Amino acid sequence: MLSQEEKIYVEQACLKLKERGWFPGEKFDLSTITEQEIAVFEQQHQVTLPSLYRTFLTSFALPQKSIHICATIYDMGDFGPLWLRFDCPRTMKDISEQMEILQEIRDFCELPEGCFRNLIPIGDWGAGWGPLCIDLSKPEEMVDGDDEDTWSLVWFDHEDFDWDEQYLGEDGLLHGQAALPNLKVLLDWYFYGELENKYEQEEGVKPTYEWYQDTLKL
Repeated sequence: MLSQEEKIYVEQACLKLKERGWFPGEKFDLSTITEQEIAVFEQQHQVTLPSLYRTFLTSFALPQKSIHICATIYDMGDFGPLWLRFDCPRTMKDISEQMEILQEIRDFCELPEGCFRNLIPIGDWGAGWGPLCIDLSKPEEMVDGDDEDTWSLVWFDHEDFDWDEQYLGEDGLLHGQAALPNLKVLLDWYFYGELENKYEQEEGVKPTYEWYQDTLKL
């Protein structure tokens, strides 16, 4: 996407989320994060954030710094609802603080120095399963929806900390379990609700905000 197209896409994604019933009565303020602040962050951490994520950071400030949302998704061959905790940083410091938590895990697991340098935490997969991250070592232009090895959104099981055995690659970097192909797919499914019509056709159930809330009672 071109930058202007990305801006429109992200803004409409946030508005669509609200239209679908999430955060009724809440106001989505404009983000105060600037491109300059992102550039300072990138220099400080020696990373380059994906363009779409940069656009998300500079678009809206959603109601909370961390939101819980649900969507019907494809996951490991299954088609159904899955909750997600998604971070909506108000400042770049918020992201740095989440990266520091990963550093604490590195120290606890006695993992190699710098093994997290490819990861940008953006939430929690399954809203409790473990950290959801952007893997910067997976180039966006190389993402193949049919090949999970190329997916740039990954997660790490927080109940099992043998991360050196499970996730540490020969390149000295941690590569988590595949979650979604990229941030665009996350926004398509979780914000736009792209798969909801298909789910309704196949399962005979219309996913609504109230229906998603009811899944928490099961």
